[in-house]
Amino acid sequence: MKRKERRNQRNDVLIKRYGNDILHSDEFEVALGQTHHHRSSVGDHSILTARAGLTMCNVISKTGIHIDERKVVRISLLHDLGMLGRDERYKNNFECGRMHPKNSAITARKLWADIDPKSEKAIRSHMWPLSLSMPTSKEAVILCIADKVTALGDAFNPKNRKVLSPILG
Repeated sequence: MKRKERRNQRNDVLIKRYGNDILHSDEFEVALGQTHHHRSSVGDHSILTARAGLTMCNVISKTGIHIDERKVVRISLLHDLGMLGRDERYKNNFECGRMHPKNSAITARKLWADIDPKSEKAIRSHMWPLSLSMPTSKEAVILCIADKVTALGDAFNPKNRKVLSPILG
């Protein structure tokens, strides 16, 4: 098995372990059906963001810096749920980009009853610098970077980006 496949399998196990309740929520089911970045869905993008975040955690942990993987998974899965129904909710892409982090934090409070303030702030700041809220924790910085890297892959990868079978199966 290739290194990337092993890494994805490990990450998928952690995503399911730490985010199973989110993955099986009504909101995430809607996210799986809403197009995002032209080639993906909000749900697929969120899973890929969690994978990228976990990969970053693994690399960073080799320097002795501890990152809360559970938190990275949960904020990654929740970070874009505020854009569900975007065509009805926002006037244009710019407004969506600026406003969905706040709405994602509201949705996160609903799906993660005991969400801590740092995790909520991480979700609100994931669009920095477009949103003026700057990431202030390690996990928030990882989410911000993983989201942008994944968005580039969503937009430019010529392959179909569906990844659900290993996670939800």
